[in-house]
Amino acid sequence: MVSEKITGIYDSLSKTHKKVADFVLRNYTEASYLTIRQLSEKTGAGEATIIRFCMKLGYDGYPGFRAAIRKDLSEKNDISARLQRSYQVYEGKGEALIKMFEDDVERIKSTLERLDAEAFFSVCGDLILARRIYIIAGRSTAALGHFLSYYLNMALGNVVLITEKGCDSDQLVNLSSTDAVVGISFARYTRSTIELFRYAREKGAKTIAITDTSVSPLVKDADHYLLTETYIDSYIDSFAAPMTLINAILTEIGRNRNVELEKRIHDLNGFYEKYDIFEQ
Repeated sequence: MVSEKITGIYDSLSKTHKKVADFVLRNYTEASYLTIRQLSEKTGAGEATIIRFCMKLGYDGYPGFRAAIRKDLSEKNDISARLQRSYQVYEGKGEALIKMFEDDVERIKSTLERLDAEAFFSVCGDLILARRIYIIAGRSTAALGHFLSYYLNMALGNVVLITEKGCDSDQLVNLSSTDAVVGISFARYTRSTIELFRYAREKGAKTIAITDTSVSPLVKDADHYLLTETYIDSYIDSFAAPMTLINAILTEIGRNRNVELEKRIHDLNGFYEKYDIFEQ
């Protein structure tokens, strides 16, 4: 892997090469999409310096270096490969139990550290002002979509959940600039979510992405995007951090719409009691 090659020679690198190395190691996915000029701008290293850095790692130039990172990412996101890595990471009995809790705490902390607070409050404002809210969340992220739509409907009462390309997605035909669309997707990125989210952008709706990196295919069609950590060495993704982010969005919206929410909850409680919804 490119990251292993970098760490293997890191101590012998020049100060400028270490800047490039640090950026690549911290932003592995983003680095796989950057042109050499873009990487130069982000690191302050000249293009010739970056080429020498690539050659020091054993590549014939920048294209080969970037292609190797993309290959690493493809293998990293392959479910079979991730399952095999989990056997090594969580080798002993009980290791998964302890390490998963510890790592999820770190993922939540990392998500908070890189959270764009201005974008967060803009997202909450757009959702509150929207005539109607559409949530697009396919495959495993449908779990997050169901949770978000359930409580947003409790607070605002104007939410539609779309989990796949089908009859539900037909409702997007009625989109306008007064609507908001939330797209939720993480690597490997569900194609239907990307396409429907792009359609929402073309229709002029406010578009909000909840995703994992700034080079996610959702980002280019988003008015606002919020990043969250999901990757773990397992055949699953961790939704601890995105769920915490969604909790924060829901709580902020509830704080701003407290009068309306209190009335809706009062009405819902009456409904629950009338039809004996809950055991206790």
